[in-house]
Amino acid sequence: MNKCNFLGKFVEKPIIEKYDNTFFTRFALEVEEYRKDRDGNRKKRKDLLEFEAWDTAATAINKQAFQNDFMVVECVARKYGKEDTVFRITSFKIFKNQAAAFNHE
Repeated sequence: MNKCNFLGKFVEKPIIEKYDNTFFTRFALEVEEYRKDRDGNRKKRKDLLEFEAWDTAATAINKQAFQNDFMVVECVARKYGKEDTVFRITSFKIFKNQAAAFNHE
């Protein structure tokens, strides 16, 4: 089964593009991971993961999402080339960063 779930923060506003007769967007989310070291101290790691969305999902994300907003995604992993893994979104929910939302109005 190829199914992934993430909670991440937009590092910048997604940009929508047109490909053939549909829209798509690619963007990065900053995802945090916590673990404990040998001494029991909590360590935080941040990774930038690349996501893509197509058609109505792409237009909705482009319209609703801004830098520093949070997003919960369900997605599938796709491999493009030898190195690039992109997560294709199957469902999502955007949560506004309250401080950032004030600046968008």
